[in-house]
Amino acid sequence: MKECNDFWYDKHVEKHNFLLNTKTANDTLNSVGVMYIAICDDDKKYLNLFLGYIKNYLASLENSCAGVVIDCYTCGEQLVDAYRAGKSYDLIYLDIKMKKVSGFDAAKIIREYDSKALIIFITSLRDYIFNSFEYQPFWFLIKPVYEEKFGYVLRQAIAQINEKKNKRYSFYTRENGLMSIEINRIMYLESVLRKVVLHTSNQQFTYYANLKEEEEKLTKYNFTRIHKGYLVNMEYIQRINKSNIVLKNNVVLPLSEHRLKEVFDRFTSYLARCSV
Repeated sequence: MKECNDFWYDKHVEKHNFLLNTKTANDTLNSVGVMYIAICDDDKKYLNLFLGYIKNYLASLENSCAGVVIDCYTCGEQLVDAYRAGKSYDLIYLDIKMKKVSGFDAAKIIREYDSKALIIFITSLRDYIFNSFEYQPFWFLIKPVYEEKFGYVLRQAIAQINEKKNKRYSFYTRENGLMSIEINRIMYLESVLRKVVLHTSNQQFTYYANLKEEEEKLTKYNFTRIHKGYLVNMEYIQRINKSNIVLKNNVVLPLSEHRLKEVFDRFTSYLARCSV
């Protein structure tokens, strides 16, 4: 295996920004904003190798996104700590067999914070694959990993990430003017008097709007009205109780009694679609 020392830095976590010029509109990687990728492997040779593969793939594209940020982690603890500190990623390459915090252990914790990140497990043992489905993996790569196979999987991942990022929600705030945000980042909308407060995992935006009108826009994107004052993205629901729902970040929101059956039925249907 060729070691990519020109891409490795001795710090545990190193950030790389690749900015490419846009020339066409038909390539796999379209202009969707910054894309965040994490590589976690306690074998520095593979960490270097995967970083090199990604850089080579991005350099081969005629078209580009606004930028790609890649963070490298040499153990599962670092990646978990990053999530606990508020980081999130679009794509995660995660070695399964690591000391202390394994790839499975890290994935379990990550899923408590983030249900939408694409996780690609890396392993030298095929038997591990059958124990991984509860963590909702996007793909598996078996060591040794060659560039052609790596590039194929990366291309599929980028296409899926782009599809999600192209679904956006726009609104106007007095402080920031016209805003546009990826729909899958929205956890819930809250009605406060004549305003709506939009909640993501780490931000809030307040603007004048009618929650009923916002519901009409977002229902097709798996949002459900749980209360006269709350519209929730079902992607972030952890569980439904008789009088409230609990989100994956442990936020508890009220659930109207007369909406219980409808919300439960819609959430059950949503889970069935996601498991197909």
